[in-house]
Amino acid sequence: MRYQKQTYAIIFFLFVTVPVISQETVTITEEKKTTIQLPDDYTKTLGLYIFPTKNQDSIQQEQDFKECYKWAYEQTKYDPLHPTRVEVNKAEREKGGAVKGAIRGAASGAVVGAVAGDTGDGAAIGAVAGAIRGRRASRIAQNQENEKNAKTSKALEAEMKTNFVNAFSACLKAKDYSVN
Repeated sequence: MRYQKQTYAIIFFLFVTVPVISQETVTITEEKKTTIQLPDDYTKTLGLYIFPTKNQDSIQQEQDFKECYKWAYEQTKYDPLHPTRVEVNKAEREKGGAVKGAIRGAASGAVVGAVAGDTGDGAAIGAVAGAIRGRRASRIAQNQENEKNAKTSKALEAEMKTNFVNAFSACLKAKDYSVN
């Protein structure tokens, strides 16, 4: 009996002194209010032809267009009137292109100079020519990388607009409009 009382006392002590660890977490998110401007003419802005199939009047059409525009924005986070611009980083110029070219040029110039009888002059001329060639190759590679990045950003921007148009069209079709 004595051990039983001690056991109860220990359990009570642990219950009172040891905090209960909760595994539950709560995430609080704040909604951000966004104001979007609706286009005057959806046909011109989105390149769509919209026709009411259930004889919706102009007031109903305007309300449906607004709802669908808002819904499409919420789904895609893209507004065609204020399109999101995808920024790409400029390619960094490769460092050491001129030095690497100068080393290669000096080596080949020394070989040519040795045949001509003056290794030192051949190496010097080769180094200068190699440095110019190396810098030019570095610049060309940088320009190619920048062009590739620009094409990628344009493709991403086009994809965002296409996603918006698809979402807007799906909403209108659900509201009994013909969309082409």
